[in-house]
Amino acid sequence: MRLTCKAIICALGVSVAAVSYGCSVRGVANSVPSRIFREVHGLRTRSYKISPVTEDLRAYRRVEVRPLENLMLDQIPETVVTQLNTEILNRTRALNRFERVTHVEAPNPSEGAINQSASEVAAAGAPQELIVEGYIDDYTPGIPALRYIEQGNNHAVLTLRITLRDKQTGRTLGETNITVENTRVTSNVPRMVVKAADEVAHFVGSTTSHDNGPKEALAYGK
Repeated sequence: MRLTCKAIICALGVSVAAVSYGCSVRGVANSVPSRIFREVHGLRTRSYKISPVTEDLRAYRRVEVRPLENLMLDQIPETVVTQLNTEILNRTRALNRFERVTHVEAPNPSEGAINQSASEVAAAGAPQELIVEGYIDDYTPGIPALRYIEQGNNHAVLTLRITLRDKQTGRTLGETNITVENTRVTSNVPRMVVKAADEVAHFVGSTTSHDNGPKEALAYGK
């Protein structure tokens, strides 16, 4: 009888140990994929149209890129702001679909928009010119130590609001919000800036009335 009780106790002990081990393994297995996913994907991009484009923008052959207004003031390094404006200009030029892409430091107050319709501008033979402007709406470098132990939402984030306007008429042609989130433990702000500039250039070069839905993308690599 005593031997039978000991055998039952041993069997129960082995079962409990096996269950505990299984739970531990399952816990590790469940935590590792999220960490790996975060390390591999690196950048997550979300964009949505605030003001959908209502016409085809392929008629615009000239673009005027203006520096983004920095609403974050000294919370974002000036070097990051400079890199962002430079990357937007360069990547818009790299589209190779515009006859001219110029950079204007600040709009001239004396050059107000002419109150003309698009048809009047076309009839006058004036080239249609697109203005790209906007502002930096949000920026946070996050806290790498907290990202490493996965405590809270401490990712690095950069958010832009971009507006496209007709220079001759002053009409707003479209407006979008772009957010780039770096989910890597070792965040790389320059990569965030490049990705954000890519999204702006895509909006400038590819947006038509047929491309107005929200979008989320993941960037792979380091």
